[in-house]
This record gives sequence, C-alpha cells and structure tokens, in this order.
Amino acid sequence: MLLGVLMLIVVHIVTYRIGKKKHMFDERQKYISANAKAMSWNITTVVILIAWAVVIIFEGISFSFFIMAGIFVVHSMTLIFTSTYVANCN
Repeated sequence: MLLGVLMLIVVHIVTYRIGKKKHMFDERQKYISANAKAMSWNITTVVILIAWAVVIIFEGISFSFFIMAGIFVVHSMTLIFTSTYVANCN
C-alpha cells in the first residue's frame, strides 16, 4: 500500500513537471478541460436517467431502483456542492 502511494506521488510530480515544460496547464487548456468536464457531466446525467428508466421498466421498483436513485441523488448533490464552492471561490 505504501509503495503504491509513493509511486503515485512520484508519477504525479513527474507528470506535472513534464506538463509544465510543455505548457499543458495554460488558460486554453483549462478552458478546454472545464468544457469537457461539463459535457461529460451532462452525458453522465442522461445515462443515469436512461439506466434508471430501464431498471423501472424491467425490474419494477426493487432494490436496484433505489440504488440507481441513490446514485442519481449523489451525482446531483455533488454538482450542487461543487457549483457552490466554485462560485464562492470566484
């Protein structure tokens, strides 16, 4: 476990230094990454809602329905919390 954590730290440091030398962390890259994350978030929301509908159609309201509902609630709550945090930082 400790070896894995140390390897993770080393890989992160090396990747950051290489990225810094290649200017991978400039404003344009941050803008592209932010838009990609937003699009990914929207697609994930749609996929969760479709999976939720499929669970309701094929299994009815069962344990899997409540698991999907919980995943959707956690997904939505993290959006609320992160949006609030980012809005307060700016």
